[in-house]
Amino acid sequence: MPTLLPIFLDLSAQSILVVGAGPAAVEKIEKLIATGASIHVIARTIPLPLRSWLEEHAIPWIERSFHEEDVRGHFLVISAVEHAATHRSIAAAARLNRVLVNTVDAPAHCDFYFGAQVQRGPLQIAISTHGLFPGVARALRLWLEETLPPSITADLDDLVALRRQVQARIPDPQTRMRALKDQLHIWLHKTDHLTRGFG
Repeated sequence: MPTLLPIFLDLSAQSILVVGAGPAAVEKIEKLIATGASIHVIARTIPLPLRSWLEEHAIPWIERSFHEEDVRGHFLVISAVEHAATHRSIAAAARLNRVLVNTVDAPAHCDFYFGAQVQRGPLQIAISTHGLFPGVARALRLWLEETLPPSITADLDDLVALRRQVQARIPDPQTRMRALKDQLHIWLHKTDHLTRGFG
């Protein structure tokens, strides 16, 4: 099995198509809303509560079956349907049009996977099992959420401010790197945020 490349995509203003209107589709849409992506939804049936929720978030939707040409012009396509044959046709259409595709619970047809995520301010951790056992990734996410306290956000803000000061005052890259490493070690010794629960 080839190794996956873990990357963090900037999806702001990128067009994303979500096919489906069930719980899996809602879960993916919730994740995408925070990215600032331009989300579009197609589903054969869209329940009234979901329509209201989509309209509340200014997400356009079309209530009909998926057509192959629907993938055109999108950066990513997410297939959150329940039928394997539809997953296959959506994935085939996406790849034909060179659009990346994720098929929920069908890793064989995925170009990328959604990792379990932990967010603390600018710190973002994503965990993946190559789509083979998402429950393991979720369990690790819960463990990390308990291990990393919310106060780490303020600590990171302090470190970012310190890094900017060092960059402004020390022009030499090697000297700057040593100074930042020293400050990071001091911070790690003063706090046990990153070691609590690991030993």
